[in-house]
Parts: sequence; structure tokens; C-alpha cells
Amino acid sequence: MNYILDTFAVLAYLGNEEGADKVEVLLEKAGEEVKLFMNYVNLGEVYYIIAREFGVAKANEAVAIVKRWNVEFTGVNESIALTAARIKAMHSLSYADAFVVATAIDRKGVIVTGDKEFEGVYPEILWIR
Repeated sequence: MNYILDTFAVLAYLGNEEGADKVEVLLEKAGEEVKLFMNYVNLGEVYYIIAREFGVAKANEAVAIVKRWNVEFTGVNESIALTAARIKAMHSLSYADAFVVATAIDRKGVIVTGDKEFEGVYPEILWIR
């Protein structure tokens, strides 16, 4: 099974917030029972949110931690970019979240999040809250 990590899920895990336990289970199973993906756009979102709140040093540390996980990072190509743009045009969610959905469509995966913006946008969601 393929799972796509949303920024919300990553921040919940890093901050040991509600839902961190569900992300931890996926991280423990990664490479065996599940395959985890994250778009670089969303990694950048993790970085800027942490940098804005806690500083660049903490953001660098967080990204280093995430990059050690058994996660396949995906980039943006024409298909992903246009799919994300279509999703953003049709739904009220952030542009970064549109890349999560585009990646989920591309990888035929389940989005891992607690962000209610995804309701009604994509059918396969593992809610961590």
C-alpha cells in the first residue's frame, strides 16, 4: 500500500502531537508492508513552517530527520504540476496541499493527514486525528 505524507502529518510527528502515533506506525512499516512518499514541495512547506516558528537551525534539523526516514521523495514534473493546478482551481485548499493530492493520484496512494482541507477532494485518506 502506498501512503503520501502531508505536511500536517510530518509536523504532528516531529512535534509529538496528536496523531504522531499513527505516523510512527507507518514509519515503522515503511519498506516492508507500506511504501511512503512525500513531494519535495511539501518538504519545503515543512521547512518554512518550522523556520518561521522556531528558526532556520531547527528547520534544517527537521529536514535532516525527515530525509533519514524510509520515504521516497518525489519531484514536480509537468503531469504533477498540471494535476496540482487543476486540483487547486477546483477546490479550496492550499497549493502545497494540491501537490499532496497530485502525488497521491500519481502514486495511487492514501493521503496521511489531519488537515480537513482534504475533505471531499480525495477519497483515500488516513486521518491521523
